[in-house]
Amino acid sequence: MRRRALLSSTAALSLASLSGCLGDAREVASGDIHGEHGYANLHPADEQYFHGSFQDDSNFRGWLFPDPPADQADVFTDRALQGEFSNDLLWADGNSFVLLFEVRMPRDEAAFYNTVGFVEWTGWDDCEIPIRRSGTTYEGDPDASELVCTAIHKFTVERDGEPTGATLAVRDRETDEPVGTYYVEAWANQRAEPSA
Repeated sequence: MRRRALLSSTAALSLASLSGCLGDAREVASGDIHGEHGYANLHPADEQYFHGSFQDDSNFRGWLFPDPPADQADVFTDRALQGEFSNDLLWADGNSFVLLFEVRMPRDEAAFYNTVGFVEWTGWDDCEIPIRRSGTTYEGDPDASELVCTAIHKFTVERDGEPTGATLAVRDRETDEPVGTYYVEAWANQRAEPSA
């Protein structure tokens, strides 16, 4: 039994070191990932900006866009296309990619979620993106008991090779305590359920 546990832990360490090596190799090949710009919008949950819905067991959903979708109407609702999100997925051009995600919450836990800090490669196709949760007071629709923070951010890779998956490591702005970890995958150019 001890031998099996030792072999298992050795395999886990080898995999972890390989993952680190792949991240290092990808950084050498593609260069650093830089956050360019983005914003978040806190709104009532019934003002939907993405097609589809949250999974029953999750208050998070999101995608990466290494390339613009074939049609932004496959991603965004009419409400979003008529407002501030109308051309944002076109940012995913050249050596750039876009992170788009939503977090659902009760009104009394209102918060903005934004990218912050250094993005690093964690594998050949994966990276880790730090996210900051900033508590706030919502003073919009007085009847909204459930809110959603919709966030969109653009990143640039120095050379070529945008990630197709990312771990979002969320920390609280005030305490710097971990709040949650989510994984997003690349959008598949079709109207689909969220990947998280």
